[in-house]
Amino acid sequence: MKNSVLDILHDHYKESFALIREREKSRNRLFLLVILLVGILFLQIQYPINFKAAIRNLKLPNASFSLDSLPLSSLLSLTWTFLFVITLQYCQQSINVERQYNYIHLLEEKISDLLGDTDVYRREGKAYIKDYPAFSNWTWIFYTFLFPLIMLISVVALFILEFGKLNYSMYFKAYDGIMGTGVFVSLILYRIIPLFQRKNKTNDSQIA
Repeated sequence: MKNSVLDILHDHYKESFALIREREKSRNRLFLLVILLVGILFLQIQYPINFKAAIRNLKLPNASFSLDSLPLSSLLSLTWTFLFVITLQYCQQSINVERQYNYIHLLEEKISDLLGDTDVYRREGKAYIKDYPAFSNWTWIFYTFLFPLIMLISVVALFILEFGKLNYSMYFKAYDGIMGTGVFVSLILYRIIPLFQRKNKTNDSQIA
């Protein structure tokens, strides 16, 4: 019976870990896309004429028109929309990966208990965090704290630049503001709010 349960858990562990790897790849692609869209937004807002010239010969696949035929205000709103949607997907995928790793750690504990050795089958848990490299700490800090903070500052800066620099219709600016607010709120809910929630839980446990 014990071996049967162990086999089932082992197979489930492998499937869960493979799923995490796929989600990590998706998250990393979305991360790069978010950075790219922020860069495009900066070019559209800070250098609209240059941006228009740069896309003059860029045509959409399977379409009979080029991006150059669209007004700059419409292109800007389209980019804000893409940024909002991709940011939502990035935050959702990141949360899924983090939650699945907690589940992987739980599976490792169960399997280790069945094996009768608490030091084995700990690749993603105990063994991974032991003697954690300084560079890994730096990347964790960047992805967990610095990147969301940079994104929040960038969204606010782009929003201020657009309203102060561009003479587009207020309808477009209002729409872009809604999309920018969506990006801002998504990042707050994804990273900032959980930090305060964890801090409050820690304080409550210390008081108890």
